[in-house]
Amino acid sequence: MTTDELSVAESEEMSEKTVVMSRYKELPDFVAQTATNAQFGLLGLAAAKSNGNAMIQKNNIADPAIDISRQLAAGLGENYNLKVVENGELKSESGKLENLVEVYQGYDYILDVRTLGWRSIHFPTDWNSYKVLYAAHAKLIDAASQSVVAEELCNYIPEYEDSNDAPSYEELENGKGLRSELEKSVSYCVDYITTMAKLHKQEKEQDLAAAKE
Repeated sequence: MTTDELSVAESEEMSEKTVVMSRYKELPDFVAQTATNAQFGLLGLAAAKSNGNAMIQKNNIADPAIDISRQLAAGLGENYNLKVVENGELKSESGKLENLVEVYQGYDYILDVRTLGWRSIHFPTDWNSYKVLYAAHAKLIDAASQSVVAEELCNYIPEYEDSNDAPSYEELENGKGLRSELEKSVSYCVDYITTMAKLHKQEKEQDLAAAKE
């Protein structure tokens, strides 16, 4: 997938229009890999998914895409005078453009942020410490033309100088470490998507022309 930057011309069309944030009926499995379950192929993968999903449910961990979407939408509202709408009752089964347009009828724009995958995995040389990896896909859809005006994929892979600073499996299980790591994912993805897809405030074309004179 290539980056689709929001153009100045596209941004000028947004003023006083509505943007709704998408939600999904189902999340992908959270894969909590350990040194033990990694040794057992498909059975180990099934165990990793079961353990990970239980971890998410037990700690009431919300879909990180929701927080990413809220922060991106707040920026769009502020920068482009868009009216942000959050309708939690509407949820999509698919990330396909035509499906999203059908589910979110009546809104000018759809901000679609979808969690593609999330997992925890131990360090190769430290089986007691874990990284939490996260990936999300974001697109801003013009509902009237059924076209994507901005799009970006975010992959967050945390880096540690010392693996001891990363959470243990127990800290993931009790929710503290997992929540902290996912908050880092959200912060990273908001900044990355905003920068790459140019969702930050842009100079209008007439301002650019005046600056060149």
